Amino acid sequence: MAKRRKKKKTSRFTADTADRYELYEGSVYMPEADHDFLVKAYRQAHKRRPMRLREDFAGTSQLSALWVKKHPEAEAWAVDLDPEPMKWGYHKHIEPLGDKAKRVKQLEKNVLEVKTPKVDVVTAFNFSYWIFEERKIMLEYFRKVHRILQEGGMFAVDLMGGPGAQSECEEEREEDAGFTYVWEQEAMDAITHHMDCHIHFAFEDGTRMDNAFDYSWRLWSLAELRDIMYEAGFTTVDTYWEGTDEDGEGDGNFRKKKHAENEETFIAYLVAWKDR
Repeated sequence: MAKRRKKKKTSRFTADTADRYELYEGSVYMPEADHDFLVKAYRQAHKRRPMRLREDFAGTSQLSALWVKKHPEAEAWAVDLDPEPMKWGYHKHIEPLGDKAKRVKQLEKNVLEVKTPKVDVVTAFNFSYWIFEERKIMLEYFRKVHRILQEGGMFAVDLMGGPGAQSECEEEREEDAGFTYVWEQEAMDAITHHMDCHIHFAFEDGTRMDNAFDYSWRLWSLAELRDIMYEAGFTTVDTYWEGTDEDGEGDGNFRKKKHAENEETFIAYLVAWKDR
């Protein structure tokens, strides 16, 4: 599921020369929008900016790097089990920060076991936390997040849903940078809600990078996740629903809602608050 487009450029990508992390960041993830959403939601609740972030399932740590870049006192902890994207992200996003890089700490750890100082905000974005397919493990993770948050802290996750999110499909979208992003969903298991998804990239020279990223996870519903958050100890859980443009496509604007139409496919944030 994508969140952005770019201005048209002459293609420089081929399957042999393209970097899969660059392609991912150029087609899927837009940390600026997540950063602004987090700061706005927290500021609305507390009338001040959050300073300490823990980015779980951080991948290339792009959000953590942006977090400290945006404020001279901000700190971030980026947690991920896979050293490859973390190393790539260090050289791409953190090292260029200069002295600011000291305020980002990358931790090659399991989010269920990692220990960090208490923070204002914890994130688990790009549906990454869906790797926890058992409810008891998801509850354990949410409880650990709750404990690491400061009083009044917020835990933000994103999710997709709707009938289209449960169906086998392959969607293509041409990126203006000169490649095609392909999202593939295999059939969902109706009993366990397990599904396998893949990201492929196709290029103007006819070559492809198949299975650039593979995901094996459970498709969790918004209602299920909200219930688990409450059980984990969060006192308030807000739903931020994405609006649509005149063509019925997501417009990137998220508004707090208590009820919403079950669209064919939707993207939403869940924001859980500790003692608010």
